[in-house]
Amino acid sequence: MTSTKIVVLNLFLALLLSACGGGEKNAEPGEVAADFWQAMEMGDRARAEELAVPGSLEGSTMNFEAEGNRIDSITFAEAMASSDMAAVPTTMAGEFNNRPVKFSFDTRLVPVDGVWKVDFNTTSTGMMGAMLKEAMNTFGEVMAEGVGQAMTDMGAALSESVDVLSESLREGFEQGAAGLSQGLDSASDALRASSKNTGPVTLAAQVSGEIVGSSVQLTSSEWGNTLAIYQGDSWSSNPSLLLFLFLPEGELPLDRRIDVASDDASFGHPHVHYRWRDAEGELQTTVLTSGYNLQLQFGAPVDGRVDGQISFDVPGEDTRLQGEFSIRID
Repeated sequence: MTSTKIVVLNLFLALLLSACGGGEKNAEPGEVAADFWQAMEMGDRARAEELAVPGSLEGSTMNFEAEGNRIDSITFAEAMASSDMAAVPTTMAGEFNNRPVKFSFDTRLVPVDGVWKVDFNTTSTGMMGAMLKEAMNTFGEVMAEGVGQAMTDMGAALSESVDVLSESLREGFEQGAAGLSQGLDSASDALRASSKNTGPVTLAAQVSGEIVGSSVQLTSSEWGNTLAIYQGDSWSSNPSLLLFLFLPEGELPLDRRIDVASDDASFGHPHVHYRWRDAEGELQTTVLTSGYNLQLQFGAPVDGRVDGQISFDVPGEDTRLQGEFSIRID
């Protein structure tokens, strides 16, 4: 009898430990993203590496505790996930070189052995793009303040503003002389860097219709491994359409057509995420892997620009969108 009790007890403990471990293993993308950035903010490098794709943090010297700078808040919106990738809209606010800043980007995650991990390489690229966009907005403010000066003085002010903002970004996120500051020595260098090392370039779109009965006009589009068409200043916090195309690695959406019928039950179709505001003004999200109609056409690239057309609808739901978009692929 004693032997039986011991076996049963050991089995119970094994099941209990397995259940406890499974909770961490099955953590949702939003939870992993929040834990990762908390670890980074607190300087807990070991914990951050546990939550990131192996090797993706190597070489990074990101430092949230640099003197003269601070992060006031890091907030997250609802995660959008498919079976093999996830995006968690992330917003950081704080001060750099006594200048208030607020920028948004996606914390990107991928499954590693069934566990969601932060892909820091992709995430940091989008993050630097958001920082550069914030810097460019500040350039505009600096130029506006100096509008009464002569054109030569304005040029000097712009050059000075680039140096100041470059230094603030460098001090806030990178240690040492090398890094982002070298890419912001001039406005032309910054623009060139944005096409190679930063987030997606936003171009104009004219896609209209309704999402779950709510009328929308989507006026912006971009490509960053996903096709995003949206209203307002970002897809993550506005009515939007986001398509995961699952192209082979290294392949771009050039000169191709994608057609999906709502009654096609085969695998491999794009995953579609669409967002809209309900009657109370709250942002809602729907994710579809099937049951929709899609006609998506990408044209041939011309000087890095690709024009396209889209028609999307969900049978039995007041969701239908149609129009044209442009994306930048260099």
